[in-house]
Amino acid sequence: MKFKLNFILFLTILFMPSFVTEANESVVPYSIEAVIPNNQVDQGSTYFDIEMEKGETQKLEVVVYNSSDEPITIEAQANSATTNSNGLIIYDAVDLVPHDSMSHPFAEIATIAEYKIEIEPQSQETVTITVEAPDESFDGLILGGLYFSQEADESEEDSGVQIQNQYSYALAVQIREAGNDNDVEPELDLLSLEAGLINHRTGLQTSFVNTAPTIIGGLEFTGDVYAEGSEEPLYTRTVKDFNIAPNSEFNFPVMFENQGLEAGDYVFKGTASNGDHEWSFEEMFTIEAEAAEEANDEAVEIEEEEIENEWMMPVLIGLGVLVVLLLVTIIYLLVKRRK
Repeated sequence: MKFKLNFILFLTILFMPSFVTEANESVVPYSIEAVIPNNQVDQGSTYFDIEMEKGETQKLEVVVYNSSDEPITIEAQANSATTNSNGLIIYDAVDLVPHDSMSHPFAEIATIAEYKIEIEPQSQETVTITVEAPDESFDGLILGGLYFSQEADESEEDSGVQIQNQYSYALAVQIREAGNDNDVEPELDLLSLEAGLINHRTGLQTSFVNTAPTIIGGLEFTGDVYAEGSEEPLYTRTVKDFNIAPNSEFNFPVMFENQGLEAGDYVFKGTASNGDHEWSFEEMFTIEAEAAEEANDEAVEIEEEEIENEWMMPVLIGLGVLVVLLLVTIIYLLVKRRK
């Protein structure tokens, strides 16, 4: 099982540069490298995967290289891992409020000596991170990340330049208690449902939480929305290779394909499975007429539905009859006048 978890971790959180915005094509001006410690579980990994004794304090080091011909300033942050709505484990949630099930958030046990580092051209600096393991025994994983981003150039900001190249790296830190081989079973719970607007578009926002200190990896995650009593889903969403960080809360939106909200009773059905574990969820929810009208007024790109009012057909038939009678009357009067 440890091999499987490490393999998933390697695929999903191996540090990579993240391009926040790009003004033009250019070379990334800096790079980072973890100094792998002796208590690394896998010496071949490029991220930190360490075992610590309870109550132990350890210093981790990351070398930051400036390969450009200009001085740069790098900001470093220690963040707890969380999960985004696409099933990616991420490390850039600076203001993350940890779920109650997270006993030891990485952001609270890791301290960076200097969070802002100035690096001269063609040189390097070492960032030191102090990690304090919990005093009590802990099962499973403490997962976090070291997030490095390049500070914007003040001269460019002052000159009014709006679009700049910003580059960031995330370096995973996985901590286990040395000698603790207790199995941890993943737990996935549905927290809430709310129909409304998601990024200005109609949909159902569902929230889930993994309450266990372990990664849930390789899931096929599906959510369906049904009208109450119907067996055919109105809307559906499926994401493969969905990964969930330990003790993390996340959203799984099901979009309504630019259709307006309609008042009524509905059922959400969800499944998540990876071959080793499977979860099923089902919960009713109601869309109130007032809430639907308000959301539809604010939504973008709502498709206009065909008018299907019950009175339209009788009205159209009636108008058709009147037109026919009018034509018959006109023809009758013309024929009579000629005689």
